[in-house]
Amino acid sequence: MNPTSLLRLELVRWIRTHRLIGLFGLFLLLGLCLPIMAANLAWLFEHSAETRALAATLPSPTPAGGIAAYVNQVSQLGVVVLIVAIAGPLSPYSSRAAGLYHWSLTRGTRYGRLPASATLLLPRFAVAAGATVLVYLLGLAGAWYETTVLIGAPPLGDLFAGAGLSCLYLIWVGAVVTLIGARATGQIVTASLSVLVTLVAGVAQQVPFIGTAVPGRLLTGTAAEVTDYLPAVGVTLASTVALVAVAVVILERREL
Repeated sequence: MNPTSLLRLELVRWIRTHRLIGLFGLFLLLGLCLPIMAANLAWLFEHSAETRALAATLPSPTPAGGIAAYVNQVSQLGVVVLIVAIAGPLSPYSSRAAGLYHWSLTRGTRYGRLPASATLLLPRFAVAAGATVLVYLLGLAGAWYETTVLIGAPPLGDLFAGAGLSCLYLIWVGAVVTLIGARATGQIVTASLSVLVTLVAGVAQQVPFIGTAVPGRLLTGTAAEVTDYLPAVGVTLASTVALVAVAVVILERREL
C-alpha cells in the first residue's frame, strides 16, 4: 500500500468503528451543557439550604467564564477521553496480530526517502490529530452558542486565539501517544502512560522558570496574553516533531 491508501484506510477505520461518533457526542454535550451550568450556578446554589450562603459570593457569569467552563473540563476529562480513543490506532503493537502485520510491512521496505514505519505511522497520527482537533472545535462551537445565548457573545479574537493554542496542545498530546504507542505493547499501557505524561506536564506549569514553556499551558491561552504563550508554542511545535520522529525510528528498529 502507498501512503495515500493507508491514509484512506485509517479514515475508514475511524468511521466504521464509530469512534468519531462517540467523541462528537461527548464533546458536543460538554460544549452545550457546561455554559448552562456556568450561567445558572448561583441560581442552583440559592435553591439549597447548604449552599445558599455561598451563592451570594459567586461572581456574575461572564462570556469568558462560559467558554472557560468548557475548556477547563476538556483539560481534565476531555484529554483523558481523547487519549483513550486514539491510543488504539496509535499502538501498532496493540496485539500480536497487529504487531505481526506492522512488522511484516516494515521489513526492508521504503517509500522514497521515508522508511516504511513512517508511511504506516504518519497517516495514523494525522487522522488521530485531525479527529482530536475536530471534536474539540465542535464542542467549542457549542459552548460559544450557549454562552452567546445565555450570557453574551465572547470576544472573537480571544476565542480564535484560544482555540488555536488549544488545538496545538491537543496535537502535542497526539504526538505523546504516538511515541509511547511505538514503544509500549497494548492499548491500556499506552493510554495509561500517556495520561501520566500529560498530568506531569500539567503539574510542570507551576515550576518556576520552565512553567511558562510547557505545552499544557496552551490550553488556557487567550488573545489578550498571546505573546506570553510564545515560549510554550515554540516548545510544543519542536517537541511534537521530535516525538513523532523518534516514534518512527523506534518502530523502524523494533522487533516482534
